[in-house]
Amino acid sequence: MTHRLYLLRHATAEPWSPLGNDFSRSLSPAGTRHAQLVSGWVLKTLTPPDTVFCSPAKRTRETLAPILAHWPKLLSVTDYIDSMYGASLSMLMTLAEDAFSYSERLLMVGHNPAIGEILINVLQQQQAANTQQMAPGTLAIIEFSSGFKQGCTRWQSIAPDQAAEFTRR
Repeated sequence: MTHRLYLLRHATAEPWSPLGNDFSRSLSPAGTRHAQLVSGWVLKTLTPPDTVFCSPAKRTRETLAPILAHWPKLLSVTDYIDSMYGASLSMLMTLAEDAFSYSERLLMVGHNPAIGEILINVLQQQQAANTQQMAPGTLAIIEFSSGFKQGCTRWQSIAPDQAAEFTRR
């Protein structure tokens, strides 16, 4: 069974402040515009996910909101998972593995470093060597033709200002 993992790092947030609450930071105006652009691309290009996991932090919810506004049926398959805020790679891998036991397509909306680490972890060694940390608002689409954790066969990254596609040969 083919599985697709959509990884979306939250768009650019308002600057961190030592007097503020990191969990409650909103997207910046540029981040809000970017989230709209990413959602437009997603709606035109991707098959909707069967399951959506999102960190409950405000900036991740705001990044996901334009997608949910256009695909309201996703609301019934969206879970805001507390442990995704400050998650480890191990936690995200466990969540993904569990989701793929009942889903073919999973969208995870989260934070670096873990959201970038899961990308590096699932890529083939050669692909991973050419991958940099996920910038804010980056969407990666990873395809597993033999099931999750069996090695990806194709991946694509849609960065804020560029797109790249890699196919395993």
